[in-house]
Amino acid sequence: MKKKCLSLLMAIAMVLPASVSVYADETPPPATRGEIVNTLLTAADAYTSGMNKETVIQGYEDGQLREKEPAKKIEALVMLSRAFGDLPKPVGNDLRSGTFGVEFTDVPAWAKGDVEKLVKAGVLTGNPDGTLGVNDNMTIAEFQTIIARVWALEGSHLNDDFYEAINKQWLNKSTISAGEIMGGGFPELHKQNNDKIAKIIDGLTGKPFAEGTKEQKLADFYATALDTANRNKQGIQPIQKYLTAMDGAKTLDGLVQADLAMEKELGLSMLFRFTIMGDAKNSSKNALYYTGLTTGLDKNSYVTEDAKAKEAYIQYITKILMLTGEEESAAKARAEKVYEMEKSLASVSLEPHEQGDVNKYYNPYTIEQFDDLFKEVDMKQALKSMKVDNTDKVIVSDVKLAQKGAEFLTESNLEVLKAYSKVQLLMATSGLLSDEFRNAANEFSAALYGVSGKKTDREIAVSMTKSTMSGYLEQMFAEKHFSPEAKKDVEQMVKKLIATYEKRIQSLDWMSETTKAKAIKKLDTMIVKIGYPDKWDTTLDKIAIKTYDKGGSLFSNTFAVTTASIDKLKSKLGKPVDRTEWGTSVYTVNAFYNALNNDITFPAGILQAPFYDINARPEENFGAIGMIIGHEISHAFDNNGSAYDENGNANNWWTEEDFKKFKEKNQELIKFYNGIEIVPGVVNDGLLTLSENVADLGGMAASLQVVSEMNNPDYKAYFESNAKMWKSTTTKEFAATLSTNDVHSANKVRVNRTIVNFPEFYETYGIKPGDGMFVAPEDRVSIW
Repeated sequence: MKKKCLSLLMAIAMVLPASVSVYADETPPPATRGEIVNTLLTAADAYTSGMNKETVIQGYEDGQLREKEPAKKIEALVMLSRAFGDLPKPVGNDLRSGTFGVEFTDVPAWAKGDVEKLVKAGVLTGNPDGTLGVNDNMTIAEFQTIIARVWALEGSHLNDDFYEAINKQWLNKSTISAGEIMGGGFPELHKQNNDKIAKIIDGLTGKPFAEGTKEQKLADFYATALDTANRNKQGIQPIQKYLTAMDGAKTLDGLVQADLAMEKELGLSMLFRFTIMGDAKNSSKNALYYTGLTTGLDKNSYVTEDAKAKEAYIQYITKILMLTGEEESAAKARAEKVYEMEKSLASVSLEPHEQGDVNKYYNPYTIEQFDDLFKEVDMKQALKSMKVDNTDKVIVSDVKLAQKGAEFLTESNLEVLKAYSKVQLLMATSGLLSDEFRNAANEFSAALYGVSGKKTDREIAVSMTKSTMSGYLEQMFAEKHFSPEAKKDVEQMVKKLIATYEKRIQSLDWMSETTKAKAIKKLDTMIVKIGYPDKWDTTLDKIAIKTYDKGGSLFSNTFAVTTASIDKLKSKLGKPVDRTEWGTSVYTVNAFYNALNNDITFPAGILQAPFYDINARPEENFGAIGMIIGHEISHAFDNNGSAYDENGNANNWWTEEDFKKFKEKNQELIKFYNGIEIVPGVVNDGLLTLSENVADLGGMAASLQVVSEMNNPDYKAYFESNAKMWKSTTTKEFAATLSTNDVHSANKVRVNRTIVNFPEFYETYGIKPGDGMFVAPEDRVSIW
C-alpha cells in the first residue's frame, strides 16, 4: 500500500474456466446456444440440485434446439435464469453494488419473468437507450461476467468466488457508517484506533493542566474543535481578509502579492505549490519540487466530461461562493469558469499511473529556466518570499501541468485566477469555518460519491485532534496499544520475510547473477521502521494552543501547527535527509515503502488485531500482516521502485537483458489483472494498478513461502485470514471513481486474482478446471 492511497474496496466478478481467455487480443466469436448450455451445466451445477440440459434449454416451437446457432442475449439470459433457479435477495454489499430499478423496453413477453428475476437480483445492465439488447449476440466472456455476478450474489462456493464465500456473512450484514465512504477491515480498524484515541482525549478533558504541557494543548485543541457555537459565530471571519485581498486585486501582480502575503501567515499558497523531499537523483539531500496548480476533481472526471461530476462540482463551488456573499448568478458563472480552467489543467496532467514514475516526475529546472517558464510572474521573488530560494534548481513533477499553469498565470486570466484562488482557499479551510461550509462539502460528497449521513461533531473533533496534534497523541497511543513484545515479534517477521525474499531472488530463473546481486544488496540495506519512531517530533512543543475564551479558535490553533510544520519542512531544503524520520503517524492503518529512503514502515496502528495479533496462529498473521510486509518489500522491486538503487537514488542497476524480461513480466501482470469487473459495468485497470499488483503478488509469494516452511502448515488459516483482511464495501459511485484513480486493484481483485497463482491454493481447496477460481498453470503469473 502506498501512502496516498486509501484504496480498499469492493465486490467484483471473477473470471472463470480455463478454456475461456478473457484477455485475448482477437475479437472472440459469439457464443452458440450449445456453448451457453454447456457453460451453465458447469457453472450452475453446485447451486441447483438436479439441474440438467433439459432444464436449461427447451428449444423452439418445432422442437429443435439449434445448438450450433449463435445465442441471442435474451436466450442466454433466460437459460441462465433457469440454470440457477431462485436467487438470494440482495442485501448489504450486494444491494450497494448491484444495478436495480431498471426497466428494459425490448423484453419479449415470454422472457419477462426470467428477466425480472435477474433484474431484482441486480445482475443485469442495459444500454443507455433503455434497451437490454435482446437480439444481440454474446461472447462466452460476456456471459461469464454475468455468471460471475450470480456467483458473487450466491457467495456459497469458494471454488467459484473465494472472496465472497469467505466474507459473505460479513458482506451481507455490512454497513457504511454515517459520513463515511466505505466499510471493511481497514475502516473497522481505523475506527477502533479512533475509539482508543477518543478515550485518551476523554481522559484529559475537563481537567486543569499547566500551561504549555502536552495535556493542556491536547485538551484545549479538542475543546476548540468541539466548540460549534463559537466556530459558527466566527463564520468566515478567519479568512475574510484573504478573500477580500483576492477579490480586490486589480492586476495579476496584485493577486500574486495577496497570495504570497497569505502564504507568509498561513503557509498556504493557492498559486504556487511546492514540496520538499529527497532529491531522486541524490536522495541524501533535500530538494525543492514544484507540484503545480491543483484541481477539485480527479483527472478522469474532467477528460471524460462526466456530467454528474461536473454538475455536483459546479453546484458546490457556487454554494461556497454564495456563502461569502456573492449573488447566485455571479457565483455560478465564476464556478463554471473555474471548472473550465481546471479541466484544461487536468487534460494535460500526468495519468495516475505515471505519477510514481521517476522518468516522468523528475524534471530539474535551473532557477533561470523555472523563472522563464512564467512569462508574467517573477518566480524568483515568489521563491524568496516563500523562503525556498536557497536552491539552485526546482524539480518540476509534471511538466505539461506546469506549462499549462504558467499559461494561466497571465494578466488576461486575472478574473478566473481570482475565482480559482478563492475557491481553493474556501475548500482548503471549509472544515475550520461555520457548519454551512461543512454541510456544503457533505452535500457534494453525497452527490458525487453516494455518501449518506454525516459524522457527529465529536467524531469530527476527535479526527481533527488526531490529525493536527499527532505529535503528542501518537506517543500516548503507542504506550497504551503497542507492546515491546509485539514490536519484537513483528521485527522477527520482517527479518524472516526479507530473508525469504532473498532466497526467492536467488532462485529466479529469469534474472542474471549480476542483477540478483544488486537486488539482494537493496534488500540487505533496506531500513525497517516498526511501531513508532526512535525519537518523537517536537514541533508541537513550540506552539501555543488556546481555547476561544482565551483568544484562540479552531482556525488559529490549526494554522499555528500547520505553519510550524511548513517552516520545519522549509528549513530542510538543501540539507541532508534524516532517514530516521517517519512520514506518517503512529496510529495510521496503512504501511509504506519509501523509494527515496529504501525503507519500509509499519505503524502501530496497523499492527493491531485482526491484521496482527501476537496471540494468533502464525499462519493467520502471515496471511494478513505478513502479506502486507511482503507487499511493502515488493514495492522496492515494482515497476516504479525498481528504478532506485539501495541508497534510494534513481539509478539503473539492471542489465539490459534482465530489464527487458522484467518489462515482459509486467506486461503479463497488466493483462492478468485487467478488465475484471468490480461492480456491474466498472472494470479493473491493469495498467493503472500494476505497481500494487506486483507488490500483492510478491507479498503473497514471500509470506506463503514462509508458511510452507512451517511444520504441518495450515494453508486454510493463511488464505482465509488474507481474504478476511481485505473485506470491504463502498458505494457504487466511489467504486467507479477508484477504478480510474486508485493505483490499487479493488479489494476483491486483490484476493481472487492473486491467490489463483499459487499451487497451495488449488491443493488446499480442491480447485479444478471449470471452477470460477481456476486458472490454467500456463496462464498464471509470477514475478518475484
